[in-house]
Formats: sequence, structure tokens, C-alpha cells
Amino acid sequence: MIILSLPSPAQPLLPPSSKTLNPSRQNIIPSSDSRKNPNFVPFKNSLIRQLDVGHLRHAISTLDLMTQQKAPPDLTTYSILLKSCIRFRNFQLGKLVHRKLIHSGLELDSVMLNTLISLYSKCGDTETARSIFEGMGSRRDLVSWSAMVSCYANNNMEWQAICTFLDMLELGFYPNEYCFTAMIRACSNAKYSWIGEIIYGSVLNFEADVCVGCELIDMFAKSSGDLGSAYKVFEKMPERNLVTWTLMITRFAQLGCARDAIDMFLDMELSLVNMYAKCAADGLVDDSRKAFDRMPAHNVMSWTTIITAYVQSGECDKEAIELFCRILSGEIQPNQFSFSSVLKACGNLSDPHIGEQVYGYAVKLGLASVNCVGNSLISMYAKSGRMEDAQKAFDILFEKNLVSYNAIVDGYTKNLKSEETFLLFNEITDTRIGINAFTFASLLSGAASIGAMGKGECGDIEAAFRVFD
Repeated sequence: MIILSLPSPAQPLLPPSSKTLNPSRQNIIPSSDSRKNPNFVPFKNSLIRQLDVGHLRHAISTLDLMTQQKAPPDLTTYSILLKSCIRFRNFQLGKLVHRKLIHSGLELDSVMLNTLISLYSKCGDTETARSIFEGMGSRRDLVSWSAMVSCYANNNMEWQAICTFLDMLELGFYPNEYCFTAMIRACSNAKYSWIGEIIYGSVLNFEADVCVGCELIDMFAKSSGDLGSAYKVFEKMPERNLVTWTLMITRFAQLGCARDAIDMFLDMELSLVNMYAKCAADGLVDDSRKAFDRMPAHNVMSWTTIITAYVQSGECDKEAIELFCRILSGEIQPNQFSFSSVLKACGNLSDPHIGEQVYGYAVKLGLASVNCVGNSLISMYAKSGRMEDAQKAFDILFEKNLVSYNAIVDGYTKNLKSEETFLLFNEITDTRIGINAFTFASLLSGAASIGAMGKGECGDIEAAFRVFD
């Protein structure tokens, strides 16, 4: 339970309005028989199609026609039309629909009343919104309270938003992410920031929500210029979309941290490329390329990331090589990861000739002895069936790791050279590097090819069980 001890408000909440929500019951209420009119469904479907393409006035004309043809619209029809008016921000038409709804004599449910609160909130008519809210009485639910808190917060009535939030808590409603978002927005100023910091301790379960996170960033940045706390919220967010990044960059820039803003902008672009690169196997490599092309400037990491995305997609190895050639034609110098990725692309294409040219350039830059480059070279030669060259590449590695051994072992296995596979296994055992499931998978494949399974040539079976455990 959230407990706040607050001073008396600067001004009291507005008293309940005497306006009535529903017209006299002498108005005609559509009966179930009226909805059996054969024209009802065609009219309703026509109205929905008109709304889908944004023809609000045509839809209202259809609404009137339904009444004239004795097929009066039901509450759902009014609800769809009203929400469309809100979505297209045509509040005057929304108010017109509300008037027609009143004259229809339909009994309004909480869903419709909440929608009306939203309508008047968005057009700045807080008095009517409050009147509808107060008139709901016991029908007010969490959505109603959230809508009213949001209404006040969005219309610069911060204290009313805070008081409404506290009233909601006293009645036993626990806020959802939408309500917390509005409440934090109300506290995004110097006057009420201390309340926002108290609320912050209660939103930890909602911190992952993008909307809540953005409002927290804004609260810390706008109320006290505390970019440190704002950035901590940003870092904790598991999901960061374009809005989140833009907000953080904007706040850095507005508070005089131009260098940090630029660095964040570059991080954002690289993050987008990285995200799409990780999803390359799901066919999102085109999205990765679009994000890459939008970047105003490229560094070696962004180039390497997009090349890796193409290689990981399994279908764009030629494009990866073409991008690598573009690096060489510019002023940016590729790093070891760039070489590693493009050598993998050459291996996937079984084209060691281009790979050798790439490797020659790595030699000139002094990167040939780096493990990831050497391991990719071994794998490239192995995939092309050139195991002698793969063995030479393996032998010249200054420091061999498990990936190096796995690459050469897998190469021998796939080229049906099982005797060499087991010799290398013994070498791995002697070096105490350790082995993993990939190593054993290659060994088992090699054993199967020469019928060695029963001879105990796979070595330490207990080690094998430890790997798979």
C-alpha cells in the first residue's frame, strides 16, 4: 500500500456537478426487436467501413439514417464511433455523438462513460469530464480513476491529479501502469517532485514499462535536472524504443550536455542495427540495413555489425563481402571482428580465393594472429575442403583456444578424416583447455564414420557426461 502524508491542497477539488448524465426515461429506448431490423447489420457494417477510412461525417450520417430507418444504433455502434472521433482528434464531432447518445435513451455502461471522460479530457473540458466521473458513483473502476488522474495531469492540474490518485488508493484500487504514468507526469515539476520520488519507490514492478520509464526519465530531468537518476532509469529499461532514446537524447541536449547527447544518438543508431542483427535469422536483415543507412556517420562497429547481420542471416554472404569492400574503399580501417565475419562469409560461399585476399589484408594490419580471425580462416578452409591449409592456419595461431580446436576438429570430421580428428582430441586433452558439447558432437560424428564407437576411442566418457549434464 502506498502511504503519503501531504499538506493541504492549494485549491480544493471541484464539487460534483449537478448535471445529469442520462436523459429522461421518456426518450425511446431501442428494443431488441429494433435490432432485428434487416437493415441494422448492413448499416452498422457500412458505418464501420466508413470509420476505417476516416470518414467520420459520413459515419454520423449513417448513424442518423439508422434511426430514420427504425434500426437505431446500439451502444457498441456509438462506442466505435466515439472512439474513432477521439483517435482522429475530432472532438467537436465527438461531442455531437455524445449529444446523439443522450437523446438515444440508451443506458450507458462504465466502458462508454470512461470513453466520454477520455473525450472531454483530451479536448481540455475537465469540468465535464469530472462531472461524468462523479456521476458514475459505484460504477467507477480502475480505468475510470486512471482516466481522471490522466485528465488532470494532462491539463496542468497537477494537485487535482495527485488528490484523485490518493482518493483512488483509499478506496482500495491499486494503480496500473497507465495510472502510474499519469501520476508521475503530474509530479514532473519542482513543486511536486518530492511526491514523485515517493511514488518512484512503488513503481519498481512497472519500471520495465516503456511509458512509465519515459515519465520517470522526464520527472527526474524536468523537475530537478537530475540526469544521473534519469539515465539510471533508462539503463534499467529492458525495452527501449525510438521514443525512449529520443527522450533521453533530448533531455541531455536541453540541459547542456551536448557531447552526451551526441554519444547517445550514435549509441541509439548502433543499438538499432545490433537489435536487427540479432534478429537476422528471423528475416529482419532488411530492417537492420535500413537502420544502418539512416545513420549520419559510420564507424568500424556499425560497419562490422551490419556485415555480421548479413552473415548471420544465412542468405546474404555476397552482400556482406560487398560491404566489407566498401570499408576498404573508405577511410575506416576494419578491425579483427570485421575480418572474422567476412571470412565466415567466404567460408559459407566456399570461396577461399576471396578469403585469402581478405586474410592478406589482415596480415598487413597485424590482425592475422588474433584468435577470432585465425579461427574463421580455419573454418573457411575446412568448408572448402582444403584441410591442409586449415591445418596450417591452425598451426600458426599463437594462442589456440577451444574455438580453434573445435573449428579444426569439425573440419576434419566433415571432410571424413576421422583419424586426424582423434589425434587432435588427444592434443586437446593434453593442453587441458577443456572440451564442450560441440567437441563431442564432432567426435561422435567422426567415430560413426569409421565405426570406432565400440573401441573406446572417444576418450573420457565421464567427461562427456559432465558436458551434457
